[in-house]
Amino acid sequence: MAVKAADNPYGRQVIGLYRSIVHQSLRQSPMTVSSRRAFLAWQRRARATLRRILGSMPATRAPLRPRREVVETTDRYIKERVVYTTRPGVQVPAWLFTPRNVKLPAPAVLCLHGHSTGGKDECIDPKSIYNAFALRLAERGCVVLAPDQIGFGERKLPDGPVNYQVLTHGLNMLGHTLIGVRYYDLVRAIDLLETLPAVDKKRIGVMGLSLGGEMTAFLSALDPRVRAACVCGYITSHLHTFLDRPHCTCGHLRDLALHFEHADIAALTAPRPLFLDSGTADDSFPTADALANVRELRRIYTLFKKPKSHLGIEVHDGGHVIKCDKSIPWMLDRLNENAPARSNR
Repeated sequence: MAVKAADNPYGRQVIGLYRSIVHQSLRQSPMTVSSRRAFLAWQRRARATLRRILGSMPATRAPLRPRREVVETTDRYIKERVVYTTRPGVQVPAWLFTPRNVKLPAPAVLCLHGHSTGGKDECIDPKSIYNAFALRLAERGCVVLAPDQIGFGERKLPDGPVNYQVLTHGLNMLGHTLIGVRYYDLVRAIDLLETLPAVDKKRIGVMGLSLGGEMTAFLSALDPRVRAACVCGYITSHLHTFLDRPHCTCGHLRDLALHFEHADIAALTAPRPLFLDSGTADDSFPTADALANVRELRRIYTLFKKPKSHLGIEVHDGGHVIKCDKSIPWMLDRLNENAPARSNR
């Protein structure tokens, strides 16, 4: 007997089972904020767990062998196309901006796009959802590296049987994850920034939207070289995003929600400076959850006696976009707080 899907009691039973599993299983390794010692011990355990979730990583780092080509020179910056190696046989094209007429070495920001066909190009496009945030940072005196992430821009996958879905699920079946491969690419991006004489190694930040925000969260969680992180359009909650509605596959990492909610992932950056960007019209990542996370995370920054400016949020009336009005000044302020007094080179 044919039964409409909406009226199918057996189907509803499965949904009920799923919601019961979500309720029983979510966030089994939440942050501990009872004391500094307890929090730091939790961080060590949580970082080890997150590394396991991201999957296998190369045991050694391949030579970067960057190839650089100047494509534009203005009174504010030099723009180059750079291609560097992240692991044997894998290269990443990126835009590299070096500021002019500023004291060097300067702060640097790794700028990350999300699911955008144009990849790195959209980070410098004022008409894109990124509001040219990478270009704005370059014009304000930062060294900027904006790489193409796997699947986008010049790293779009060729037509063939191994498409994006096969790549994602195939890596999961083999002890790897696509997010883990992307994460390692970004570790190597910081390696590259550290080789540049124009970069102050102690003033490196990361900023990104959507997938770029997710990667910002994971990179700053695990790599202490990140001194300030701005996560746009991601840090909200698993419960009201990836576990509750159809969503991007990039957020569905095996066991991630079993151990952590978004607040816990963000807590792995603390007490280093962290800023969230949230649009009230962004249905994919609810602002209410972003605000709740800031309230929860504030306990950590208070525990470590960090200034209020170290944890911030920009709530705007836009959708899934980077607003830039508060996030960029915040990033510049954090990276310039302890700038050394040095002469021009």
